[in-house]
Amino acid sequence: MAVLDSAFGASNNPASTGSGSDEGSGSGTGGQGVTLRISGAAIGFDADSPLIEAVDLQVAAGEIVCIIGRSGTGKTTLLRTVAGLVPPLAGDVVVCDAKAPARPSKGEVGLIPQRLGLVQHGTVGYNVIMGALPRAPFWQTLLSLPSRELRDAARQAIEAVGLAGLALESVNRLSGGQQRRVAIARSMVQQPRLLLADECLGELDAETAIEIIALLRSMADESGIGMIVVDHNPVRAATFCDRLLQLRAGRLQPVDATEMRRESGATAGLPQFGGGVA
Repeated sequence: MAVLDSAFGASNNPASTGSGSDEGSGSGTGGQGVTLRISGAAIGFDADSPLIEAVDLQVAAGEIVCIIGRSGTGKTTLLRTVAGLVPPLAGDVVVCDAKAPARPSKGEVGLIPQRLGLVQHGTVGYNVIMGALPRAPFWQTLLSLPSRELRDAARQAIEAVGLAGLALESVNRLSGGQQRRVAIARSMVQQPRLLLADECLGELDAETAIEIIALLRSMADESGIGMIVVDHNPVRAATFCDRLLQLRAGRLQPVDATEMRRESGATAGLPQFGGGVA
């Protein structure tokens, strides 16, 4: 950890940071076609009683799909299935061209879990640069010696999420909104083709939620990263998603996000980010 942290205390001068490498740059492959295709899938833990049935879902590069629904309906289990942590009970799940049970290439799928998955005793810089290591050469990962290019990418991501000057700050000293920014910066450095975000807007005040939403939208639009975002607030989700789906009675059902934006825009307290047509 000290080796990674030292990268953020060094000068940006190439002479002081050592030579970089084109390998492991975290440049990802966002923007390439369909990132997720699910056909006729059953999701859950018991084949006799699945949480979700007949799942048909496709997520294109650069598209944000938001999923809403009551607690306990299987939203997190669906994300964990896409992430390869829970096997599908039936049907086909193809993630970044890899059909389950095969796994996508390292770094192609990013996950922001409800609890963010940060190393609480680690610094902001340490947590962010960890996002780049899956794409780094093996020796860099083994020795925790990222290239100058990766270190620069981490610095840029930290600045992009508004945490400049906090690279050496311990994560456990940050607010909840700041920790979410760290998780997003980690994903920016990773540059996955598909990003799964589970309630990453939960417990945020409206102003912070707006800022986090803008970061997610820019990642999709500028880097072509496909996203599935689980949110408990349907009005908020409708402000920035391209498609809105509701998990209800064991089925994923489409919701007219355009109509919801029109009806709630005056009272939502959130700007309309202009997703696609639902």
